[in-house]
Parts: sequence; C-alpha cells; structure tokens
Amino acid sequence: MPSVILLTPGTRVGLRSRALRVQLPEVETAPASERIIPLAEVERLILGDETQASTAVLAELLQADIPITFTSWSGRVLGLLHPPATRSAGARLEQYRRTLDAAFRLGLATDLIEAKILNSRRILQRLAANRGLEVEPAVGWMNAVLQGAPRPATLDALRGLEGSVSARYFEELARFFPAHQPFERRSRRPPHNPVNAVLSFAYTILGGEIESTLWTCGLDPALGVYHETEDRRASLALDLLEPFRAPVADALAVDLFSHDMLGKEHFETRMTRPEDESGPELRGCFLTLEGRRKFFVQYERRLERQFTSEQTGERTTLRQTLERQCLDLKRAILQGDPFVPFLMN
Repeated sequence: MPSVILLTPGTRVGLRSRALRVQLPEVETAPASERIIPLAEVERLILGDETQASTAVLAELLQADIPITFTSWSGRVLGLLHPPATRSAGARLEQYRRTLDAAFRLGLATDLIEAKILNSRRILQRLAANRGLEVEPAVGWMNAVLQGAPRPATLDALRGLEGSVSARYFEELARFFPAHQPFERRSRRPPHNPVNAVLSFAYTILGGEIESTLWTCGLDPALGVYHETEDRRASLALDLLEPFRAPVADALAVDLFSHDMLGKEHFETRMTRPEDESGPELRGCFLTLEGRRKFFVQYERRLERQFTSEQTGERTTLRQTLERQCLDLKRAILQGDPFVPFLMN
C-alpha cells in the first residue's frame, strides 16, 4: 500500500502501536467502519482538508520519514509535512549556484521539454494503435519540429516551441475522448468541463508528489530551470513534471472517460478563487468526493504498474522512475553527471 489517501470528511486518523487507526464516518453508501494499517505498509499519506489526524500520528510518520500531503477539495496542495531539511544544506547551496547558471538552466530545460514532446508523441501513437485512428500527420509534424530546427538559444524560444507543440498535441488528444465527454480546448484555473477537471487534478496531484520527492532528496522544489522561480510556486517540481504529463495524467484521463469510469455524476460546479486569493470568484467544474476516490484508485494503479524500462533495462514503475529522476537531478547538480529525462518505451 504505497499511498494512504483519506478524503472523506469526518475521517479520523489515530495511532495504535506501529499502525494507523483509520475511523471512517457513515456515508450514504457505507456504514461507519475502522481500518488498521501497519506503518510498514505506508510510503506516503494524503489527507483531505476535512479529515483529522492526531499529533501522535504526524510525529510517528515524521520519525519514519513518511511524507504527509494536505490537499483541498479541488486537489490543490495546501501543504507538505517533512522532517527538517537541515541535513541537505550543502546540496541546496550548490543548487542555488547552478540555478543562476544560464547555460545550465537552458540545457536542462531543453532536455526536459524534448522528453515531454517525445512522450506526447508516443502517447498519440499508442492511442492510435489501439483505436485505429490516424495521427501520422501530427506525429510527423512533431518529428520535424524536433529534428528540423536547432536547439533553442533562449528560454523564451524554448517556451514558444513547447507552446506550439502542446497546442497541436491537445488537438490530436481531443479525438480520443468520447463524444459525450468532449475536450474542446485546454482550460484551467478553473477548468470548464469534466476532462479539464481531471487533467488539472492529475497535474496538481502528480506535481505535489514530485515536490514532496524533491524535498526528501534534499533539493529546493521552488528553484526552477524551465519555469521561472516565483513565490508560492514549486517551479522545479513543475519542470520535472513535464515529461510525465502525457504518460501519467493525459493517458489516465483518456482511460477514465473511455471506459466510463467517470460520468457526469462525478463532477460538480463550484465557485472558486485564484490560489493567491486575488480577483473575483469564477465558476468551474470539479471532481466530487466520489469522483476523486475513483480517480485515485486508477492513479495509484498507473504509478505502481511494473514495466521493463528500455532506458535502464530494469523492472520498475512510473513512481520509482519519478523518484529516480529526482535523485538523478541531484547528482547532475552536485557532481555534474549527465541528466537523462524519462522517456517512454
């Protein structure tokens, strides 16, 4: 059980010896119940903002180096709880220095975005092979973009390239969603329909997991190379998220809707404010509690599914690959080792 995810309002988490005691409240579909989960089976804990965990639980998890993530009903990461980062001060000092190196930033950012484009292309090819749709014109165009132009000389040029490829990619991806759950365009903050709601939720949850892993590795998640460093944003986590967007979030969204695992009853319309609390409230589409539960079941299955990596020749999972990417980035920063972004088979 790599992740324990508790979202139901009123859920209480206590400690019983070396185990979590989870008390689930009565809901319409199930009576009140209790579960005992040994700490040895827990790798991370995700708590919704209407659940309660005792101080004893939090302290025990910190002593065991198990991170805790607090999320809102919309999937926004409210906070992360980790042991103190003082043991990684030297790594952070070197990270700050390398982040100020323009050539290092551009080289690493270009590698990440090229991997994102290659993985996006691969997802389109896999979906097309399974469903008998033609994507070769789009795939050929992506190949031409990657092979026909010199590597971007500036971050702005790289962002322009990534933006044009993403627009073409989402046009193609839209063809794989069912007609009753259309994907006309990408929208966020807030998402305007169910497909965008799932994409935004998936990106946010996966980005929070990367942020937590970077922190555990001893790196500062806020110092980006492709995404500019800004207050209240985990820019480096967003950087490392790029190659994983298509194989994790986008492919998961297509599966959830194509196999009718999510329907209209799993979404609701809510008014929401921007994360910085500025500006008026806006109406958006979001997953319900039951929708989030269904999402997390498939999210965990996708991240924990084993495969043999063509890059390493080893049996691994997407979650293990993500963790290895964080460690590889740390070595690239501290030792100057080459950083090879994740590429799908």
